[in-house]
Order: sequence, then C-alpha cells, then structure tokens
Amino acid sequence: MHTLNLEQLKATTLAGGVTGITLRGDGAAFVVSVQTLRDEAILVTSRKQPRRFADPRKALQVLRSTGWNECHVDASQWRPEDRALEQTTRPDRSIALKAAHDAAEHRRWFDAKVQASIDGLQDGSNRAYSPEEWAARRAEIMARFSGKKTA
Repeated sequence: MHTLNLEQLKATTLAGGVTGITLRGDGAAFVVSVQTLRDEAILVTSRKQPRRFADPRKALQVLRSTGWNECHVDASQWRPEDRALEQTTRPDRSIALKAAHDAAEHRRWFDAKVQASIDGLQDGSNRAYSPEEWAARRAEIMARFSGKKTA
C-alpha cells in the first residue's frame, strides 16, 4: 500500500488521479484511505505515520481543503471506547509545559517585585540612588568579585 502526505494528496487530486476517498475506522480513530487510478494509498503525517483523526469532522475539514467534498465512511473497525487505551503520553510536551509554567511563575514574581519597588518610590518607603551612589555600589560589588578591597 502506498502513502500520500497532504501536499501529495492535493497534487494528485488536482491532476485527476484520485477516484475516491474513504474514512476507515481504525480503533478509536479514523484514517484516510485514498483510491487512486493505480491503487490505494493512506494519508500520512510528515513522519510517514498514518494520519489518525479522533474526530471525523477534522478529517472532513482536511479533505475539503484538498478539494474533496464527499467521501465514504467505513465505521466497521471504529471503536471509540478504545480512546483511553490509545492515548499516548508526550513527555516532551510535559517538559515544555512545565518550563512554560515555571517561566510564567517567575514572570509573575518578577513583575510583583518591580511593582513593589515602583510603589515604594511613590510612597517614600524606597529611595532612588543618585548616579554617584550607583557608581560606588557597582565598584564595591566588582571589587568583592575580583577579591580586592575598597577604600
């Protein structure tokens, strides 16, 4: 059986090489089976895996974007009750979401600190350093890191 990605399906459709499309139930999802002038092909992802649609409406939207407005539906092997069994974990997404959550938490903390400083300047509980005071403070910190003593 051959495979087609979405761009290949569009091109084959435009060239008149597609004779029909069937949404076939495959466990808890549907796969797109494409009947061409030569043989049958399956719609695949960029990783050459069958493109699976948990929701047939999404599959119909994708097919419509390729120029197809009708298809056959074969639900004989569709088992929506298997959805929980087919769900795969995505540790890469978990790590990314945790990092995004941590970044958002840090951003909230940082924004609160900045706002507290601004509020302190406005109500007088904080004071602004003069440029000379900042220069002396910077020199003190730099000396501490380089191991030198200040006067």
